[in-house]
Amino acid sequence: MIVKFILRVMIFIIGVFLGSYYFVGMSFTKAIQLTFIITLLHLLFLFIDRSKRNRNNK
Repeated sequence: MIVKFILRVMIFIIGVFLGSYYFVGMSFTKAIQLTFIITLLHLLFLFIDRSKRNRNNK
């Protein structure tokens, strides 16, 4: 379960980085900054969704 979660997040990080670096054409440091911010927001939304599901199941 935790391995699957880590793999999903890593694939997300790589996808966001490659998308911002190659397709948008950002500089390397700006692409890393954008990837970090988007990944933090993504993880925050995942944990909020997980906590809402746990509350609804009880």
